[in-house]
Amino acid sequence: MILISIFPITRRTMPYIFTDDELRRVFAESDKEPYCKTNPCRHLIIPVIYRLIYFCGLRPNEGRELKRSDFCYEDKTLYIRKNKSHRERLIPVSAGVADMCQQYLEKSRAAFPDTEYMSPSPTGEPYQKRWLADTFRRLWDASKLAGNSTKVRVYLLRHRYATAMFMKRLDEKTDLNAMLPYLSAYMGHSNFSDTAYYIHLMPENLLASAAVDWEKLDALIPEVEDEE
Repeated sequence: MILISIFPITRRTMPYIFTDDELRRVFAESDKEPYCKTNPCRHLIIPVIYRLIYFCGLRPNEGRELKRSDFCYEDKTLYIRKNKSHRERLIPVSAGVADMCQQYLEKSRAAFPDTEYMSPSPTGEPYQKRWLADTFRRLWDASKLAGNSTKVRVYLLRHRYATAMFMKRLDEKTDLNAMLPYLSAYMGHSNFSDTAYYIHLMPENLLASAAVDWEKLDALIPEVEDEE
């Protein structure tokens, strides 16, 4: 059995994968955000936006640019809008995530009624990429264990989501090849190979699992050229 070909050969740096404890620490730190009179939604936004990005496997810009109308509590869905790089999609969310969003929106509408965005900056427009990144690093620095010098970025939450989904299905002895199209659609990937990349980040014991048909996966994933 040849395993090498299922892993795209690129110069990508291996991303850091958060542990469950690290995620709990980051989210707990986000819950401590104090009220700011000049930015009345900030203490409401910070505990929600990073959880939403993680639990829904969103790209950071997708989390920043969500509109209030994109969330439907009755259907428990999020509408992810089309942008210059990615296609639109409608994704289901868990009951817990739906309740979190509903409770957040009730509070944020009271604090900042005149905006269409789910996570408005003081101007009413979405926060910029820099704010999202800097705030996340601040939460990480305040919550990480002593001696951990890892430099993190918000996109790592999406990496962690994908590997968590694969591990969950692996524990359930689900065929990962059959799961791949569904996870690919949910995450908004254009190609299955983009989703299958996350198997590259899985623990080594995955290689021995009966949940993966390596021959099928080999046939599915094209070779990826080295990145410039």
